[in-house]
Amino acid sequence: MTITLDDPDRRNALGRRMFGSLESALAGIESSKEESIPIVRLRGAGPAFCAGFDLDACGGDDGQSVLAEFIVRLSALLRRIRNGPWVAVAEVHGAALAGGNALAAACDFIVCADDAIFGYPVHRIGVSPAVNAPILQSLMGFGDARALLLSGELIDGREAQRRGLAWRSVPGASLESTVDDLVGRLIRKGPRALRATREWLNELDGSDRADRFDRSRDASLELCGGEESERMLRELREARRGDRLT
Repeated sequence: MTITLDDPDRRNALGRRMFGSLESALAGIESSKEESIPIVRLRGAGPAFCAGFDLDACGGDDGQSVLAEFIVRLSALLRRIRNGPWVAVAEVHGAALAGGNALAAACDFIVCADDAIFGYPVHRIGVSPAVNAPILQSLMGFGDARALLLSGELIDGREAQRRGLAWRSVPGASLESTVDDLVGRLIRKGPRALRATREWLNELDGSDRADRFDRSRDASLELCGGEESERMLRELREARRGDRLT
């Protein structure tokens, strides 16, 4: 099953429509009665995988409440991807930033293009990327996860593989075929054994613990509506508006 983030003009930003589409797609897979374990392939249309939250949607007087809604929905989506009845593969090209990086990290495999871009540049709007910290730590280890979340550094696909974020980084021309091959191999495995392995791995790294997701979500939510977040989000919107006018 392929799920495509399909708003290429806005680099597949996560807004209400995109969240709704992802939630509906996953619900459809969850309701499937097939005995085989689904292989969910998550990809983005156009030049990017996902550039994070739709900040234009946070531009009104209710911007902080919209931002809080996005954090809550992202947290629920990460938990759902990580614990759903499937194996999830993220096929990443272009930007996978902030919430986009989080979506990819929630999958069991990230296969990316060498020139893909990952990172969490969210401190510029006064928000913490803590919502994704538990999953990121299980992938990268405490040291690299801490550095990526605190620094706002952007890394390419090769570096993402070196640090443990991506499973494979390949030339862009080989990305689709590499994911095709991985999905084909996963489909041929015993579904009960694959499901049991995934469930055990989730127990080992704590991905099955609701409290870990709740606490990291709340750490991000605490900053919404604060003076710093309001000011920095306003400054970013004004700067982006100025760029469009010049």
